[in-house]
Parts: sequence; C-alpha cells; structure tokens
Amino acid sequence: MSESLYDLPEIMTLPGWADPEMLAKASALGLVVLLLATFLILRFLRKVVVKVVLVAGIVLLGLGLWDQRLELRSCADECACTLFGQTVQVPLDRNPRCDSG
Repeated sequence: MSESLYDLPEIMTLPGWADPEMLAKASALGLVVLLLATFLILRFLRKVVVKVVLVAGIVLLGLGLWDQRLELRSCADECACTLFGQTVQVPLDRNPRCDSG
C-alpha cells in the first residue's frame, strides 16, 4: 500500500491566485478562527458532552490545518503542492524551475 492518507481525489481546481504562500497565510487565519470558536464554545455552551465533542472536532481540524500549512511551506522546492488533496500551482517567482502550465 503506497497510497497515503493524504491522497484525496481532486474535487475542483483552485484558482490561479491561490499560491502556496497565500494558502499558508489563510490556514494560519483559519487556526485563529478555530481558537476563537473554541473560546466561544467553552464560554457559552452548558452541556459538557457537547463541549467535549465540539472542542475535539475543532482540535482535529486545527491539527489538519497545521499539518497542511507545514507542507505548503516546503512544497515550492518540489514543484508539487497540494492542500487537502487539491493541486496548488507554484508561481514562477517562487521557483523558476517549476512549469506553471
């Protein structure tokens, strides 16, 4: 089994402006939003079971975003970037050896 858990089918193509650097910044913003959501859940929800389930889901989503963000930082050198299985084009100014076509 050489297939990875991260090899997801390509559902759609990302727009040309969605380069690895911009997506890494967007995933950092997503992590901040998840932290805010966690704070709001812990502050306002009263039922412990619902709190635990929602916070566990947010933690899993946050770990996935963090992992993908780390991969986006180094993928420009390899000319093969993906974000949750979706192909991301590497701009020529990031790595002139990459073919953007």
